Amino acid sequence: MSRVLLRISLDVDGVLADTIRLWIRLWSKKSGQRLDYEDVIEWNFWRGLGITSEEFMELMRMAWRMWRDLPPTEPNLSEKVARLRTLGRVDIVTARPRDVEKYTLLWLEAHGISFDDIVWIRSSGMKARLDYDVFIDDSPLLVDGCMLRTRILLLYDRPWNRNISCESEFVRRIRSLDEAYQVIKGMLAR
Repeated sequence: MSRVLLRISLDVDGVLADTIRLWIRLWSKKSGQRLDYEDVIEWNFWRGLGITSEEFMELMRMAWRMWRDLPPTEPNLSEKVARLRTLGRVDIVTARPRDVEKYTLLWLEAHGISFDDIVWIRSSGMKARLDYDVFIDDSPLLVDGCMLRTRILLLYDRPWNRNISCESEFVRRIRSLDEAYQVIKGMLAR
């Protein structure tokens, strides 16, 4: 009897790379305004700063051009992602401008992150439409789509998604990739 290969979608920004910390530093330097990480309590928090989505994305591009300064979200990421890969196929699925692709790949390589494929999409809201069994992501935009399509979303805990209820059988909050591994391993044991 052959085992069905589980397809896992793994996000970059906010799950692997703690991009928003560098974004905040760049924003504070540019604007002179103080913004703390825990104050970023909405997905589109930049609207409250009075900037456009283009201005937000330009700072994201700048952060990725400084890829060497982007911290990982947690220690030992390479080992944790490798462990996830023992449970199935792990693809990096990311919504970002293609002009930062080379910096993203350099960051992943520098941190020893192994994956099966990388998928670039225009918007994180589109992710739930993709053919994955499990999504590991910090975007609250995936919640409804995953529930509708009966896909599992392991919502990586961040200040901007804490207002999301994870009471569904399809949505579960996690605080680390170790926890993601345990949840997925438990799913496979059923």
